[in-house]
Amino acid sequence: MLVLALATPLLSHAQAQTGIDGVIGRFQQFYNNTQYDSIFSMLSPRSQAIMPQDKIKAAMGQLRNQVGSLKAFERTSQDDKFSYYKASFANADLLLTTSVNADNKLEAFRFGPYKEVAKEAAEKSDIVLSTPTGKIFGSLTMPEGGAKVPVVLLIAGSGPTDRRGNNPLGVKSNTYKMIADSLQKAGIACVRYDKRGIGESRGAMASQEEMNLTTYINDAAGFVKMLKEDSRFSEVIIAGHSEGSLIGMVVARQQNVKKYISISGAGERLDNTLKEQITAQWKDLVPVAVKIMDSLKKGFDVKYVPEALEIVFSPSLQPFIRSLFKYDPQVEIKKLQCPVLILQGDNDLQVALKNAQNLKKAQPKAKLVVIKKMNHALKDAPADRSGNMATYTDPSLPLSAGLASAMAGFIKAK
Repeated sequence: MLVLALATPLLSHAQAQTGIDGVIGRFQQFYNNTQYDSIFSMLSPRSQAIMPQDKIKAAMGQLRNQVGSLKAFERTSQDDKFSYYKASFANADLLLTTSVNADNKLEAFRFGPYKEVAKEAAEKSDIVLSTPTGKIFGSLTMPEGGAKVPVVLLIAGSGPTDRRGNNPLGVKSNTYKMIADSLQKAGIACVRYDKRGIGESRGAMASQEEMNLTTYINDAAGFVKMLKEDSRFSEVIIAGHSEGSLIGMVVARQQNVKKYISISGAGERLDNTLKEQITAQWKDLVPVAVKIMDSLKKGFDVKYVPEALEIVFSPSLQPFIRSLFKYDPQVEIKKLQCPVLILQGDNDLQVALKNAQNLKKAQPKAKLVVIKKMNHALKDAPADRSGNMATYTDPSLPLSAGLASAMAGFIKAK
C-alpha cells in the first residue's frame, strides 16, 4: 500500500567523516533558505543517483511542512560509518544519521524520530540473501527444540520499512518483531528482513529508476527458495503486510508455498487506491493525477508533475509506480491454489475493510478474519485519525488481540 508521506531514505554507506559538522551547517543554511537545489549539490554522485533532484525537492518541502525550520543541531555520537545528530526543528527534534565521503559530499542522510537514538541494539542477522546487487539481511526466529517446524516469511509493507516494522518516517511500532515473537511461542519460525536500501540491507539499493516491484518479488522469492532447502523447516508460509500482501501473492504462486496470509492488503488496483488517497488530501488535483496515471499505465514518462504530487509521481519514482500498475490484487489472489487467510482490521485508515472483502470475493475459498479495533499498524486504535496515527509511534502497545492466534491457527490447521 503506497502511503503519501515524506520519504528521506538512507542513501548509502559512509567512510570519511572529516568536516561533517561544517557540512551539516551548510545543510541547515540551505534548508532554512529553501535552497533545495543546493542541498542536492551536497550529495555524492551515488547518492544523487539514488535520490534525484526532484525527489530531494519534494522530500525537503514535505519535511519543512511537517517540522518547520532547523534551529540547531548537535552531534550526539559517531561510529566508524555514521555520525548521529540531534536536529532541533521548530516543531520537533529528529535524529539525523549521516556521513560524508572523502570529498565532504553526503553519502548517507536520514531523519528519524529522536527517541530512536541507539538505545535499541541492532538485530542479529541470522539469514542473508545474496543478490547480484548486494546482500539482503534478515532475522530468523526459531522455537525451542530440534523438531522440524513451519516457517513464515513475513514481507514488509511500502516505504523504507525495516525488519521490525519501523521506518524513518516516524513509524516506531515493532509490529513485525511482535508477530515473530508470538509465532515463536506457538512453535512457528519466522523470517523478517530489511528491504533493499533500508537498515542493514542499504548496500543492496539500486538506483531509484531501477527499483520496481519485480525487484521486491525476486528478493522474497529468493528467501523462499532458501527456506525450502533448509532441513529445519517442514513447510514455508508467506505472510505479506500492506504492499507486501501483493508481493506475497505473486511469490506464493510462483514458488508454490504451502499457505498464504494477506494482512491489511490492498484489494483493488493501485490507480484506484491512489485516486482515493489524493481525493482525500488534494481534491483539486485529482484530474491531473488521473491524467498522470493514465500516461504511466500506457508506458509514457511524465515530465511535469505538480509540486504537491511529486512525492508520489516524481520522475524517479515513475518506474516503480508503473510496475505496480501491472498488477491487480484480485487477479493475483484468484490464481492461488493453496489455502489463503485474509486478515483485516476494521479501524484501518490506510486500507479500508472493502479491500479485504474484494479479496475474499475474488478468492471465495479464502478465510476472512476481521479484527475489531485493529488499524494498519496492527494495533488497537480509535477510529479518529489523530488517535489512530498515535499508535504508529508507540512500540509499547501490543498487537491487536486475535491477530497472532489467527495466524498460528491457520498455519497449524491440517
